[in-house]
Amino acid sequence: MKSSDRIVTICADLHRFLHDYSVLSDTGIPDEHDIARYHALSMVLFTILNLCFELGEEVIASLHTQIPQSYRDIFRILHHEQVIDETVMQTMSNLVYYRNRLAHQYAGLSREDLIAIVRNIETIRTFITLLTKKSQETLAEHER
Repeated sequence: MKSSDRIVTICADLHRFLHDYSVLSDTGIPDEHDIARYHALSMVLFTILNLCFELGEEVIASLHTQIPQSYRDIFRILHHEQVIDETVMQTMSNLVYYRNRLAHQYAGLSREDLIAIVRNIETIRTFITLLTKKSQETLAEHER
């Protein structure tokens, strides 16, 4: 699959999971007693974060620049390439912690962890918009 096709697929998946996030959180962030919504929202947020990281990797690959050595490195490189600003870089870098909690310490995940991710959902949306724009610009440059 070409990088541009992969980016389109990731963006479509992101929009689908952001919609799912909206549906699951429309009445607020569930607590651990609302088992189905709590676990569903956890997995939707996990998927959104993973897809953001994948999108970052694909955009970096399309720029033919450095290869990220870690998740946090993705955001440092995107900032260095002037795709994202420092605020977005810092926020997305901080979300690596919560992605890793979801992946490796799920049993210890708390409602407060979910709230910490949700507080940054607008930055996540901004990140997706910026990378989508950059990928479209890069694709247009390659077609010339």
